[in-house]
Amino acid sequence: MLCCLCIAATSASEHPPASNNQTLTPELTQPKPQALTKGQLADIQALYTQPASTEALSALAQQLNLQLDTRGQFVQLRHLQVLKKPLLSQGQFIFSPTQGLVWQQQRPFNTLMVLKDQQLIQQNSQGKIQHFSSGANGNPIAQQLPRLLQAIMAGDIAALSADFNLFMPATQLATQPETQPENRSWQLGLQAKDPQVQSSMGNITLSGDTLIRSLIMISNQADVRDYTQIQFTQTQQGQLSEAELALFSLGNESAK
Repeated sequence: MLCCLCIAATSASEHPPASNNQTLTPELTQPKPQALTKGQLADIQALYTQPASTEALSALAQQLNLQLDTRGQFVQLRHLQVLKKPLLSQGQFIFSPTQGLVWQQQRPFNTLMVLKDQQLIQQNSQGKIQHFSSGANGNPIAQQLPRLLQAIMAGDIAALSADFNLFMPATQLATQPETQPENRSWQLGLQAKDPQVQSSMGNITLSGDTLIRSLIMISNQADVRDYTQIQFTQTQQGQLSEAELALFSLGNESAK
């Protein structure tokens, strides 16, 4: 469940039947992220030798503006050395501090994931709905996934610190003190404290400004050149529409 993106990525090599899932943004025109260079991969590896200071984390928490309903689009590339081209998926996400998270893949085919109330609800391309509860078993990955995703999307540094060791370049915010927050870039590394979770997830690197703009996950079980990168674009904040709120009701009928 986690290893497909950490959040619901589906292999682009599958050829599913047509789906009746509705989408809010039928035309996706987002450019693909550029593959990471060897130098960029080396910089990410080096990040995890720099534990984040209390001062840096406090400055980042003040800079982030993620307590409002937020929606946008994502482009995800999964790079595997055994494949000539990365696996590409695109879609939209909706985050609400009160409702949860919607992750709706629209290409190469429709799938839908809703995270709310510590539950993960997934609908595949054939319309089948499955429910997963973080407390249903003793799997630490299943238990941490809801907290991780909600903490990431909410920019909740304190919540992330509970389950992850955090890493930041010591000088990244100190060198930009006069820069407006929307133009002040940052990078944050997450390394799970639980060995089983860390073994499965590897290192998660976030970057952005007042919002999260990208996520890179590099497994420590694979070649460092095997990684997943997600780019968040067209991000907007404001009250959710009725159509957006309706997506959070996925699985309500089947759960009764």
